[in-house]
Amino acid sequence: MNQKIVTQFKAIVSDKPILIALVLFLVLCIALLVFLAFGIQPSERQIAIHYTSFGTTNFYRDKWFYLLSFAGYTLIMVVIHCVLTAKILQEKGRELALAFAWLGVLITIVAFAYVFQILKIASII
Repeated sequence: MNQKIVTQFKAIVSDKPILIALVLFLVLCIALLVFLAFGIQPSERQIAIHYTSFGTTNFYRDKWFYLLSFAGYTLIMVVIHCVLTAKILQEKGRELALAFAWLGVLITIVAFAYVFQILKIASII
């Protein structure tokens, strides 16, 4: 098991474009976590977490704890995406792994924009 991890790590380090994409992905995820750490502030104000046109109320509200799920999503995304990139590199080849690594960068940019808008709507920023 340990040998497989070392082998996959060496394969990623030896391939510079994939390494660059994963490092950029990790830097963006860390920036997103820092942004969330400074953007989320505990308060008694309830924030809108869900909208629907069905039912008696259109906006459903909850406490600020809900915003911590975005940090959890980011942490899970980092672990799973890096593991999947290494597995794709091993099983399917370099081209697909490189595309998947850059897709992670794109997903992180979209998540950053999404979290920014959520925090803006919640009037926390």
